[in-house]
Amino acid sequence: MAFARVHSAAGGIDFRRESAPLSWIEQQLPEALPPVVTPAYFTVLEQAKAQAFHGRYKQALLTLRKVKPDADPVALALVKSTALAATGQRDAAIEALSTGPVQGDPAARILRARILAEQGKLPDAIEAFRRVASDHPDSIPAHFWLADALDSAGDPAGALAAYAWFDAQPQRFMDRWRADVGGLFGRAEDVVLIARAYDRWASMTSAYRDNRRLHDDILGMFVKAYDMIDREYYPAHVAAAEYFLSHDNPIEAIKELKAAKASNPNDARTIVLLGQIALMQFNFDGADTAVEQLRQVDPDSLDADLLEVRNLLLQRKPKDAEAPLATILAKVPDHRVALGLLAATYALQLRDADLESALARVDRFAPRSPEAYFEVAEQLGAMRQYPRAAAMYQRAIERAPWWTAPRNGLGLLYTQSGDEDEAQRVLDAAHALDPFNLRTTNYLRLLDMMAKFARVETDHFVVMYDAVKDPVIPEYFADYLESIYRDVCGEFQHEPARKTLIEVFPTHDAFSVRTTGTPWIGTVGASTGRVIALVSPRKGAQTMGTFNWAQVLRHEFTHTVTLSATDNRIAHWMTEGLAVVQEHSPIRWEWVPMLYSAVKQKKLFTMDGLTWGFVRPKRPIDRQLAYAQSFWICDYIQEKYGQQALLKMMDLFRQGGRQEDVFPQVLGRSLSDFSNDFFAWTEKQVAGWGYDGPTTEKVNGLKQRGEKLIAERRYDQAAEVWEQIATLRPVDALPHARLAGLYLSKTINKPELALKHLIALHQVELKDNRYAKRIARLLRDLHRAGEAEQYAIQAVYVDPYDLDAHKLLKEIHELTGNARGIAREDRVIPILTQWLARKDQPTGGASGGGGG
Repeated sequence: MAFARVHSAAGGIDFRRESAPLSWIEQQLPEALPPVVTPAYFTVLEQAKAQAFHGRYKQALLTLRKVKPDADPVALALVKSTALAATGQRDAAIEALSTGPVQGDPAARILRARILAEQGKLPDAIEAFRRVASDHPDSIPAHFWLADALDSAGDPAGALAAYAWFDAQPQRFMDRWRADVGGLFGRAEDVVLIARAYDRWASMTSAYRDNRRLHDDILGMFVKAYDMIDREYYPAHVAAAEYFLSHDNPIEAIKELKAAKASNPNDARTIVLLGQIALMQFNFDGADTAVEQLRQVDPDSLDADLLEVRNLLLQRKPKDAEAPLATILAKVPDHRVALGLLAATYALQLRDADLESALARVDRFAPRSPEAYFEVAEQLGAMRQYPRAAAMYQRAIERAPWWTAPRNGLGLLYTQSGDEDEAQRVLDAAHALDPFNLRTTNYLRLLDMMAKFARVETDHFVVMYDAVKDPVIPEYFADYLESIYRDVCGEFQHEPARKTLIEVFPTHDAFSVRTTGTPWIGTVGASTGRVIALVSPRKGAQTMGTFNWAQVLRHEFTHTVTLSATDNRIAHWMTEGLAVVQEHSPIRWEWVPMLYSAVKQKKLFTMDGLTWGFVRPKRPIDRQLAYAQSFWICDYIQEKYGQQALLKMMDLFRQGGRQEDVFPQVLGRSLSDFSNDFFAWTEKQVAGWGYDGPTTEKVNGLKQRGEKLIAERRYDQAAEVWEQIATLRPVDALPHARLAGLYLSKTINKPELALKHLIALHQVELKDNRYAKRIARLLRDLHRAGEAEQYAIQAVYVDPYDLDAHKLLKEIHELTGNARGIAREDRVIPILTQWLARKDQPTGGASGGGGG
């Protein structure tokens, strides 16, 4: 949700006022934070300074009212203006720094210029910083904030010249730091600003490429600042966090931010960075919380507005993002980040003329600035708009060839679009500029691994795999994929323009890096469009065990087709729902009680919330519920409106249509009306499942009786009871399992009846091939070899490393006279026998199959 623009406290005071007498603070609720404990000998002014430093801004302003008239006017003004600016009273803060003896103090002048920069008055701020640096040529803060302001204003040449001051004679701060010149680095603030300046200078000059020690030196400066020089100086933790984030290492950044937040829970920069990390994790509620925290301190916070915009864009609501952007640009018309994000909203809505207009607006005041193009590229990349995103990344790189972020973004984009050679080239260049970027390093290692993969190419697919660890992959994947190609493409009346890449990774960590850039994601398959990544379907500590890879590939290839058909603009719930439909499997057992409960308790997702059940589940069941509900919605639309309605919806999504417009245009129902219709349909679906109270009571009683009869070996009577249960609760696995066992018992011995229940169990089983093998053997013994063959093949699909399944399949191929199948098993069985022997060796040699 987006938070309201106006926040009022208990007294009803509007926090939005730019300027107000100090008395206004008395009418507001104080920060809900523990008080700052200060030594008894602290003066009132020192107490207020500590309160402001630790984020108790309102309390500090109240404390300042007790300061004696003879207090240091400069110190008082610095504390007062810090607290006022933090709470949004920037005009009052500037006024406090502009009178009497205060206005000539260098620290007051620097703080005043920083507040001007926060207001977007960058030309005034830059001029003010220049004057301070001229009057005080040794001032580290003056030189740093001048460089930072030039950077923010889109003047990279000016910024670089200002940052270069830190490494020029006679300063050469890094040399002096390494020499540990006594007395020079006694202020934590100076050390942090020097380190920040060196980091930006090194990035802009590609110094990291030739001076790898610099990375450790800069980190060491941050650590020494907060660990040795001043343990209270939390901005050192914030700076370290920013440094880690710039190298794509959010885990270490979070550690630093936690330390900073413990010292100052209201620090705006800390909250912003935590909100940005929340968005990296698709944690929209976490980002909303950060927005609310920022506005509780400063109701007019531009940082909050920008974070809200990013949150909305990530939730694929570009139209909604225009309102907070208009608010920002009304205050700061030339805000480069806001203009870049505005351009991104236009790009996502296919409003190309507005996109170019917004970019031209940036170019008028910052003609060499790459940030706006980078913002557009990032948003397009997140939506898998590969060619358009790549073009924007290229323009950002052209403007800032030293900046690694657009190179990393472009390289990762190429990996997702299946252009590994281009990805290698771009990421190599990014790694050369920044050898310490964690995500880039992960991807380069992955690309090195993939370069060694074996390949099998067919008319429509390229299958890549580790020939040593997964030797049986090529024997089955390629044929199966070609067998489903026409069926899936025909369903959606679309064929992808390029061959689909199937990449089978020997470990789950490698698969996760391939799909997300990080070593964990809780699934076995993923499609990024042209690329389908799969973790190897075998048992082992480094995989996720066996699974029906054929069903997973059909699911993922459906994504490839629907994403291609819609230029990656299909609603997430729709591509997932259609993929589940294409699995051609009955509803999963574990979904049944979950769906029943969600329907009866009115806990199904809204249409707006459905997509985020996949991306950012709030409850353990949310992701599975999102899959199940999406499947249901697609099934419902197909049943009521027909396949052509689904295809028309996909076409409108391709044209950039919004969900709230597509539904009424195609189905003649608003989203709310459709939801009501769908919810009524779900009630009918669950009505015969047997999970209502009276039926549950009856089923439980019959279960007890049925189990008792089995224990007493009265199998015929037990079968009658379990048949009643199966009729009452047809979507429950247990009665099928009991009846299969009973009909296969020697007492009853009715394999034909057992088959029905074994097939019901197998159709929903994804990870265990026992049902498929048992069905195949029963059909073989009933002289139905043709039917047996399909289940024997499925046994291999579920566990391609089960030697027994391969031997069974060969036996049935011989019965059907399938010469091609026999030849394949004659190749595979010796390979698999040898592979299993190596895998089981106690020494676990290098050739022994890495999967455990």
